[in-house]
Amino acid sequence: MQGNKLKELKIVLIFPCETIRNAIGALLKQYEIENVSLFDSCEEFDSQSRKISADLILIHYSRCTESGAIKRIIQETGAYVALLASSDSYHWDSYQDILERLLEGITGFLDLDEPVYTFLSELEDIACGDIVISGKFAQNMIQKTRPVDTNLDEALSQRELQILTLVADGKTNKEIGEALNISPHTLKGHLTNILTKLNLKNRQQAVAYIMTRRLK
Repeated sequence: MQGNKLKELKIVLIFPCETIRNAIGALLKQYEIENVSLFDSCEEFDSQSRKISADLILIHYSRCTESGAIKRIIQETGAYVALLASSDSYHWDSYQDILERLLEGITGFLDLDEPVYTFLSELEDIACGDIVISGKFAQNMIQKTRPVDTNLDEALSQRELQILTLVADGKTNKEIGEALNISPHTLKGHLTNILTKLNLKNRQQAVAYIMTRRLK
């Protein structure tokens, strides 16, 4: 069972297939997430967004394809936004634009093929402020990009470079803290220093920054 943080979330789900949309909605309510609103499209949500309060908006990758649509939703609602996709081979094209979507402000790219407990855990991580990219998507990005240049920036310490790399690999704060044996407070301090040194505004820009460096 997930923690109170997840149960208290106000979630909006935008999904084109009614059957799957209703199934995900029922699943969330089964795990005591009662405040769930379902929509077919971003346009349908936009028509009622002023009436609906949301902490987390889950959008199928095929929705909100219009440039700037996701950024506009984030600005208007103040909610975290995560995209949903499938990692099976049939849906290969569904997660080729993660970098572009990160720059628009998404805080998650979640795999519909993962186990329920993993999916719910990822929702909770996003609600805590982490950027979450599901395992297969993160692995795909790592395989298709070169290792990070150890001379990434002379301004960064070795520990800061380690943290930035782990953030870009889709690791949550909890996972990074455990991997490097540092406290949440220390980690947040490092992240703040990284953003300041690289003149970045937020965690999304940090992930996009290092992904771009890998692709060079």
